[in-house]
Amino acid sequence: MTNIELKQKWSGLLENPVTSGYRSIRISADCICELYLGVSSEGKRCLILALPDSKRLDFKGVQKENLSIEYFGEKNLIVLQLNDIDFSDLFDDLVLSLYHGIKTISLVDEYSNHFIQTFYRWSDFFEDKKSDLLSEDAIKGIMGELLVLKLLITSPDRPEINFLLKAWTGLYDKGNDFELELKNLEVKTKSPSGIDVKISSEFQLQVSPGKGLELYVVSLQSDFTVGIHIRDLILEIKKLVQEFSGDITILWKALSQKNITAKNVNQYDRYRFQPLNWVSYNCADENFPKLSRSNIPEEVSALKYILRTNLLTSFIIGQSNF
Repeated sequence: MTNIELKQKWSGLLENPVTSGYRSIRISADCICELYLGVSSEGKRCLILALPDSKRLDFKGVQKENLSIEYFGEKNLIVLQLNDIDFSDLFDDLVLSLYHGIKTISLVDEYSNHFIQTFYRWSDFFEDKKSDLLSEDAIKGIMGELLVLKLLITSPDRPEINFLLKAWTGLYDKGNDFELELKNLEVKTKSPSGIDVKISSEFQLQVSPGKGLELYVVSLQSDFTVGIHIRDLILEIKKLVQEFSGDITILWKALSQKNITAKNVNQYDRYRFQPLNWVSYNCADENFPKLSRSNIPEEVSALKYILRTNLLTSFIIGQSNF
């Protein structure tokens, strides 16, 4: 089941109005349990799990802000319903994640519990978070990290997909933007003509014991003609995560740290950037010029400085155009 196939199924369901109850269609013959896409009489999208008569639940249902789950004992159905159409794309992510998670499960206790737990795991992502929008520079920085994440996902020697998604720690304001098993990565963005990148603390280029450290410098050009939105980049990465059967909630949880949600991400369409190239530097080299916690006096803190990338060519370990 792909996102395109899912949208086609929704299209067929929404073409005909529903007068009462739900209009539904089996999501796929490949799914062992009886899982259905549905549309309510109010036109709301639903995911419906039909349970066998031998299984009865003691479950009252939960109403969240834009997502609800309810158990109809008389028909023995669990219905997960989207209550805000603005979250349709995110609901599709939920549906695909849940479908791929339970399609091969034959034990009713196992797949019914998975269905309910998926609701709890996803429900926070459907909340309307009111916050000030991020600045253009902040979006540019996050796009740089997303581009590096995409590079890592598409690398032939990438680690397991969910481990890789959890390794993206930049939006959690950790020491480095990526904390992999053997090395950490710090990501900086700059304009194509720029040579400077800002190091915002004495911890950003601090080498962790027993690990390598690489600095990725991503060149992005503001371009309203051929540039891409952050929304486009998130969509590309979502498709890759789904292709490798990863947990998409890890991605949304990271983005939510900066209050980027499926509902508000299109508010950043005012910014468009064209990714041009990236260069990586070996910061673990003892000769790499850096000020870090281990090589400055303990009396010095809250350090900020600028690195001139045009003077770092001897430390380059990788580079490519996008």
